[in-house]
Amino acid sequence: MLLDNKIALITGITNEYSIAYHIASSYREQGAQVILTYQGQRLHDAVQKIADKIGAAAIFELDATDEAALDNVFGAIEQQFGGLDIFVHAIAFAPKNELTGGITNATREGFSTAVDVSSYTLISMSKRAAALMRVRGGGSIMTLTYIGAERALPSYNAMGCAKAALESAMQYLAFEMGANKIRVNALSCAPIKTVAARSIPGFMDMYNSFGSRCFLQRNITGQDVAGPAVFLGSDMSQAITGTVIYVDGGFHSSAMM
Repeated sequence: MLLDNKIALITGITNEYSIAYHIASSYREQGAQVILTYQGQRLHDAVQKIADKIGAAAIFELDATDEAALDNVFGAIEQQFGGLDIFVHAIAFAPKNELTGGITNATREGFSTAVDVSSYTLISMSKRAAALMRVRGGGSIMTLTYIGAERALPSYNAMGCAKAALESAMQYLAFEMGANKIRVNALSCAPIKTVAARSIPGFMDMYNSFGSRCFLQRNITGQDVAGPAVFLGSDMSQAITGTVIYVDGGFHSSAMM
């Protein structure tokens, strides 16, 4: 049990196709107490079913852009659990029109929304998570990113910029929190069929061709991401922080895109 006695907060689950779902399920299998969040009542029933299925310890409604809601949820976690060992940030959003037409067609409002939801929430939530981790002697924070943060890709646009900001925020958080034995890392995932990914124009074309373009010659699954997430949450990764770990079958190293 790599995560025995660990308390983990996992955000961003919408259904069983979510990468965060596979992480949460693997965390339970490895002995962690798992806390889940959901955004809005429309997702309550789906996430509650997942919580019941995996045996989650608690479930909270949370709008990660609402400071008062963040205070309430982290306050409830402190009251019920006393602290936190792991925080998984799996939240991202950009208005659909920000993913089409090129970056020059980005709107100020849409671009700001993408950065706020996809990047700033890591900072605002990590600040609160860190306070609960310090009482446990340290902890592990991780977020999900994509190679579109480093390279220009079709139909990613404002989200690519938001992911670049996310990776930079991850590094600054790692720098700031290291003295308190809190590690902060990112998992850069290959294209995976999730609800969010399917909203990207041309995603299925990219997904269908990916297996022939990465070193492992296959598509990557949510379970492939869960393994490194367990490692980062465990005591085996105590000297790893400020790092992007690629879970993409070697695609990021290839010159043949």
